[in-house]
Amino acid sequence: MSTLFSPLNLIALVLFSAALAWRIYQVTRAPTLPNWAVTACVAGFAAAFLLQQPVLSDEVDALLGRGAARVANNVLLACALCALVIFFLGSALGPRRNRRVAVELAPLAAAITLMIVAMVLTPPELRGRPLGPSTIHDSGVAVFYLGAGLYLIYGLVACTAWIVRYLQVADRNLRIGLRLGAIGLACSAVGSIFRALYIVVAWVFGPVVKVLLLLGVPFVIVGGMLFLAGVTYPGVRARVSALRRRRRHRREHDALAPLWTVLVRAFPSIVLRTPPRGVHRVYYRRVIEIRDGLVQLSPYLDADFGEVVATDPEAAAGALKTALERHAAGEASDGRAKQVLPAGADDIESDVRPLLALSAAMDTGA
Repeated sequence: MSTLFSPLNLIALVLFSAALAWRIYQVTRAPTLPNWAVTACVAGFAAAFLLQQPVLSDEVDALLGRGAARVANNVLLACALCALVIFFLGSALGPRRNRRVAVELAPLAAAITLMIVAMVLTPPELRGRPLGPSTIHDSGVAVFYLGAGLYLIYGLVACTAWIVRYLQVADRNLRIGLRLGAIGLACSAVGSIFRALYIVVAWVFGPVVKVLLLLGVPFVIVGGMLFLAGVTYPGVRARVSALRRRRRHRREHDALAPLWTVLVRAFPSIVLRTPPRGVHRVYYRRVIEIRDGLVQLSPYLDADFGEVVATDPEAAAGALKTALERHAAGEASDGRAKQVLPAGADDIESDVRPLLALSAAMDTGA
């Protein structure tokens, strides 16, 4: 149990959990083939990672027979990579993807069959044992690890190529995650190539070149971490942006209070009846009510009030107070609605900036 919760494993568990939670959330929002494929990919890698831990692999071997955990681990890795390839195919080929997806299942099925047959043909005392000098010269062990490795190399190289191709048209905010993912997959591919070379050299020619196996391990570990970081990055970035936007809306909602208060006092009817829920709705509701109040007061304002708000908020605050006093006194107005915000604002967020300045001026003047 201590091996499972080592510092490195804990980092991997956190990354896997974050990535899987984010992908499940995406599937619930849009259950499309690409979303399902990426979710299956992350789930497969996570399950394979857990099966690599002795505390779990020993239990699987005890239940299903020696070597079962090793087969399951490599099958999960192959399925996860196949799901990732299907994700890129589903995103790139559109309606033409079904036949291409079926084609991708053929090498996966061949690799899985080869791994199962090789494990069955492996002597019982060698089944499930790791790749190393004491096992590499057995044909069953060599074929098992070589078959698994060749499919991993194919899937990793294919996915890296797809990511590099997609980088050219990806959104700027998505490119960081894609680059991390591509580098991670490329590192894992390099590590798998080193391992395949180790197997071929030892099994076919005899010499055991340990450095090839030793070089492969760090590439695979670092590659897996980078890939997980790349998959997790868009979700983490989106969540951080959402939290920042939430804090900004709460802060600006409070900053608009002085302006909103005087307008509601003059025009109580601008307050919407339906109680708002959530920070964002409360914020947008306040902006809408302020704009409605300014429009109702606009017959008492000068025609250039919208431009004054943009250029001189203090002067606009003085004009607004004068207009409120005239309205409260029941004076006659010209009856014409005026432009109350600077021209050119094309969304509600653009309207907020001058309103914040006007509210601050109102608060200072008060």
